[in-house]
Amino acid sequence: MPDFAAPRSLSARLRAAPYTAASIGVLLVAAYLCLVNLDYAALWHDEAPAAFFGKTLLQQGDIVGWDGRNLFGGPNGRTLNDELRDVLPPLMYVLNAAGFAVFGINEIGARIVHAVIGVVALGVFYLLLRQHLSNYPRLMFFIFLFVAWSAQLLLYFRQSRYFSVMVLALILIFYLYECYWRSRHSAYIAAIAMVAALSFFNHYAGGAATMLSLAAYHLLFRARATTLREWVLFALCGAAVVAVGTIYLYWVGVIGGERSGFMAFAGQAPTPYRGDSSAFVLFLQKIWIYIRELFTADWVSWPVFLWFVGMALLMWQSRRKRVSMASRQARRRQRFQQADDGAGLEKKILGDDLPLAAAGKVILMGALFSLFSAMLSVQPIWLSPFADLRYYVGALPLLLAMKGLFAEWVWRKSKMAGAAAIAILLLTSVGAYPFNLTMVFTGERTLGFHFFQFVREIHRPYRDSIRMVSDYLLTHARQDDLVYVPGFADGGTLIFYVGNRVLYGCTLDENTPLPREKVAELEAPLYIGHNTPDWIIGFGGLRQGTVEQFAASYEVVAKLKVHFYPTQRPELNFHAFSPLDPGASGVYILRRKIAIDE
Repeated sequence: MPDFAAPRSLSARLRAAPYTAASIGVLLVAAYLCLVNLDYAALWHDEAPAAFFGKTLLQQGDIVGWDGRNLFGGPNGRTLNDELRDVLPPLMYVLNAAGFAVFGINEIGARIVHAVIGVVALGVFYLLLRQHLSNYPRLMFFIFLFVAWSAQLLLYFRQSRYFSVMVLALILIFYLYECYWRSRHSAYIAAIAMVAALSFFNHYAGGAATMLSLAAYHLLFRARATTLREWVLFALCGAAVVAVGTIYLYWVGVIGGERSGFMAFAGQAPTPYRGDSSAFVLFLQKIWIYIRELFTADWVSWPVFLWFVGMALLMWQSRRKRVSMASRQARRRQRFQQADDGAGLEKKILGDDLPLAAAGKVILMGALFSLFSAMLSVQPIWLSPFADLRYYVGALPLLLAMKGLFAEWVWRKSKMAGAAAIAILLLTSVGAYPFNLTMVFTGERTLGFHFFQFVREIHRPYRDSIRMVSDYLLTHARQDDLVYVPGFADGGTLIFYVGNRVLYGCTLDENTPLPREKVAELEAPLYIGHNTPDWIIGFGGLRQGTVEQFAASYEVVAKLKVHFYPTQRPELNFHAFSPLDPGASGVYILRRKIAIDE
């Protein structure tokens, strides 16, 4: 007869640990939300390049911008080196190629591996919580619930970009760090170095921020306990990661070449600052903006933050007073009574054994990563005075631990109030009210029931401009028709979908940084002044000057009633949980009159 002892044992353990069983249920729901309907919306501007280079890696064995028909190189070829190779971190391309090999070259293939990694990141996060809060199973469950069912985090996990790996790497490196300090086994140091290297090859700035945040955390808590041998091991591992990264950057030409530096390969040409503020003032403004957006995006709820700071100050003051009184035993009994009064106040407000310090370490990990990400960001805040949330999404699950801690504190006071706090903070963005981020395209505050909106969004087709234009061209364009799109991001995205039908050209000026002989070898209609496109696609309409320029030779054959911008992207200030009304704009499709006559 079959042995059912193991399943019975597992069932008994789960009944004895209800919060563990509940956490498993939460993880299963999160896994479903990560993986269901990954093709519900088209790839957006940042996903398409990752998918394109994943495809060329799979088909050609190299991360190059030429797929045999079209050149994918950003504006004027800026994002490619002299060998037409992309210079961004390659790990996401490898993951996309793996997804394509199994599921085909489509949205599911592009997103599936990243979504699975997101689920793995949630599992590792639970292990991290167990390291720090193993004696508080209910608190672990509350924190895990806030993280696993975060609509914003799940949106990032469903993208074919570096987001889920960034989250996993940050959580995993802190988990391995704690494993080392509990065992002092050197294998964990090697594992930390490997994760740090993978983090760097996933996102250069994110990898650097991960290593810097770990170093800062170590200096704060473990510097005195570190032996000379351990300092040497840490230094050697750090130097090895830096050396490998430097060699790769030199090989792709980011450093040491004629176009040295990250900004030389940026998707958009850098706009110099022309104001009067000093570089230091601009740096402080950038830090302030990045910190501010943590609150306006509801990664950190400002009422919960004020509570956390107040509790931390109360605990620090009370413990400081007790230590001071205890060290002066010769004092009168009255002084000891005062110390007891302070302890009583702390116990009355905090409750029995609230692990503020232990949970605070988890939160601090996220805060350090956010700080270093802000410091390393090259975002021109004088042009866009808001933080680019995608660049420090790794901090999101760690910062959400603060909401779980607050829910635990309220639950201890009143179960009904605790349940209400969980529902409000988990299912809505009220925690940021009235300072919620403003949605760029509507001008409205991002206040709403985001969890339910997210669940509804991913269970229905998302009507977006990329898919509608692709369908139109596949229906009406002839084989090898030449298509020109003024915006490089929209045009590049179309290559992934219709590159086998049409040629995407007129993308290079005479001053392109790409070697002319390399471009000539492609024998493609790439120079804008030397070729006449059959189709012109205007996302968001066409400027009056452009219309006048092409009025004699082209005719508007379609105006697609769809919002021109891909609002399926995950950042809250750009994301719409349902397609937006295009209003008077839309997508204009122009066709050359000669081509019409033919």
